[in-house]
Amino acid sequence: MSVCVRTSFATLFTHTKNYKNIMIISSSVARSTPAAILGLLALGVFTTAQACPCGCVKVCVDNLAERPTAQAGAYTLDLRYDYINQDERNDGAHAHFTAVHRNILATIETQLLGHNVSISLPRIDRSTETATGKGKVVGLGDITIATRLAWEGYTVSAGLKLPTGTHDLTMLVPRRYLQPGTGSTDVLLGIRKDFGLATDSLTEFLQVQGQASVNSDAYFRPGTLLSLTAGLRYKLSELLAVSLQGTLLRQYRDKNIQGTVDATYAEDLESAGLQQILTAGFTYKFNPSSSAYLFYSEPVKTTNYATKSTGALVNPVHATAIWSFGLMHTF
Repeated sequence: MSVCVRTSFATLFTHTKNYKNIMIISSSVARSTPAAILGLLALGVFTTAQACPCGCVKVCVDNLAERPTAQAGAYTLDLRYDYINQDERNDGAHAHFTAVHRNILATIETQLLGHNVSISLPRIDRSTETATGKGKVVGLGDITIATRLAWEGYTVSAGLKLPTGTHDLTMLVPRRYLQPGTGSTDVLLGIRKDFGLATDSLTEFLQVQGQASVNSDAYFRPGTLLSLTAGLRYKLSELLAVSLQGTLLRQYRDKNIQGTVDATYAEDLESAGLQQILTAGFTYKFNPSSSAYLFYSEPVKTTNYATKSTGALVNPVHATAIWSFGLMHTF
């Protein structure tokens, strides 16, 4: 389930845009039946949440270490709430609007024909405000189907993000990246290496993920995302563990010509950049089947690579802190 948004880690790193969970696949999956095909198509669930006045913020929370491999006949439900308050108008950011995001991501994982398969469904609740008014967007976002599996000591993930979210709502701030859905089908792939045993007090991991659109409408295609995440997890007790994660997120520029068919839309000059993000949090186990977690993500540095027609760089993408609270239960 780990995607944006997904990560527990050690030193630096971050990410930039829109996001969401983690899934796994390997060449052996290609040899299996329907589940294997689903795995190949199901591109890894980044735990992701988009939040974007003047650029997107991607939630970077990885709790895979807390979620054991799905057993046949068992299901794991992960319900996460993300709070993102982009209330600053200046400080290097564009001043045209601010926003508050209260998003929920539900992910359920099980075993199908011997392979872990998950489905992630986001609910977007986004409020925007300008000098002249307030607006609100509420709706289901894009569903992600994914799979993950162990391969030669690594965890390989693959997933498919489907264009299920609405992307044609009338909004106070007409930006395509503020819609609940992107209108595109994206493929997600990732590979992860975990160090240490589940019984160890200290474990670490390193993960590389990518997300790219393979089908989109004629006027908007989200840019490719590449992320590198490192993290560590330390058990304070059998019930309580703390995590530190770092992510480098490179977002390539969206293709956005929506303004050619709707004059209210402006060209998106805020989607290309590199973010460095640190995430810290803890997980508490109520019992072997249930746990809760709380993470805080802070963008350390954002570099924007989009240029205006004059050749000058636009203002940096405005990132902000993210609070993520989740509950996990296996039944």
